[in-house]
Amino acid sequence: MKKVMLIGQTGAGKAALIHALSEDGYAARKAMAVDYCGPFINTPGEFLENRRFYFALITTSADCDMLFMVQSATHSTSLFPPQFATIFNRTVLGVVSHADAPDANVERARRYLQSAGARSVICIDAATGKGLDEVRALIGS
Repeated sequence: MKKVMLIGQTGAGKAALIHALSEDGYAARKAMAVDYCGPFINTPGEFLENRRFYFALITTSADCDMLFMVQSATHSTSLFPPQFATIFNRTVLGVVSHADAPDANVERARRYLQSAGARSVICIDAATGKGLDEVRALIGS
């Protein structure tokens, strides 16, 4: 199984995704610091929200094989700068979360992630299980 780091703003659904993919019952909670759970590394939303913490994301990415940039389909804005993925020397996948929410705009979230440099984008909903099999196949679980 590949080691995966998740990056996204607060409330994007990183912890819920880890909980849905985790076999050891990860308790979804707000990350206050870098949180290691088996093959997953959950980063605080503040690391993306404050540019001065980008170095922490870059340093932490050295411990992983793949990065997931998580963008909620319910957020009307994105904090991922254009070509953000290029600062990492890893495979970067875009993950659109909350895809089945009533106020979701999946196409907008997909455009945000593509602008940020994601090589490919997967739409998921951790609550319904939509897209989780595709993510599992990518990480080898």
